[in-house]
Amino acid sequence: MVTKKPKDEQTTDQKEIMFNDFFNAALGTMQSLEIHYKVKGVVEQIFGAPVIGPENEDAAKAHLRASSTWGELSALYDYALHGVVSDLDGPDSVVINGSDVLKLASSEEYWPSSNWDDIIAMGDGRFALDDGQDITIYKLSLLANVDQRTVRNAISAGQLVANKKNVVFEGEQLCVENASARRWLHGRKGFKPTIHFADAGNLSLAKVNVPTDFAAFLIAQRKNIGLDQDGGKLAVLHNCVDERSLSQLEAGIFSLPLDAVLPLADFYQVGRKELLECVMRVFFSNELTMLSSSSSESMRGAK
Repeated sequence: MVTKKPKDEQTTDQKEIMFNDFFNAALGTMQSLEIHYKVKGVVEQIFGAPVIGPENEDAAKAHLRASSTWGELSALYDYALHGVVSDLDGPDSVVINGSDVLKLASSEEYWPSSNWDDIIAMGDGRFALDDGQDITIYKLSLLANVDQRTVRNAISAGQLVANKKNVVFEGEQLCVENASARRWLHGRKGFKPTIHFADAGNLSLAKVNVPTDFAAFLIAQRKNIGLDQDGGKLAVLHNCVDERSLSQLEAGIFSLPLDAVLPLADFYQVGRKELLECVMRVFFSNELTMLSSSSSESMRGAK
């Protein structure tokens, strides 16, 4: 009888597989670099010895594992699959740096597996969601851990809203609207939401510009003022706000009528005007721009 491993052990095993794949590709590529460019010392600097064989492979792996190179790939893996943000420069740097490391470990005969391509796409897709951008079907399917056909079926069924857009380096693609994708992903077993920044408590509403920061602010504010969402100590005085919608809000999803914002401001103990401006800025930016433009034109006409 085979005993099934706990999920965290399976995840650890998968990351170890990815590390070994990177190790083999990087070693082969750096050895080729020394041969073709007639240089020495590259392999030793990266792996700790000038020649790597069965007798010192474990030591070479330990040397690479302790390097900043693997640190960048490990950060990419954790962000893409688990939503863990560990880079002070932000998740966009995590994706770019990880992609660079993989490209530099590639040569004619040696290259990382295509699984790393999926991880880069997942990281890029997650950053798009966190940054308030729309997301391609392929990247959304990776984040949800489903086949692309499942995403297309959800679009056909009206569960997802999608439009064709020109994507940088990818051409015209069918992209799912950010808010629609976030709602669809919320609660799916195959998706892990982004873990919010450690300094979220230092965020102010005026500095919140993307859904991830909006969620981080609300979570930090709730904890700061001692609200217990599950304990029922306080209720939002609006008939559309329930436990599910509060959970969505704290995942960066706003699917409530605008008149719910004022009771929410009272619930989270923040300024009503400030929260309304923040919600408009983050979730209704096009509408806010239209209102601002109309107001400016009216003022010019009055003069």
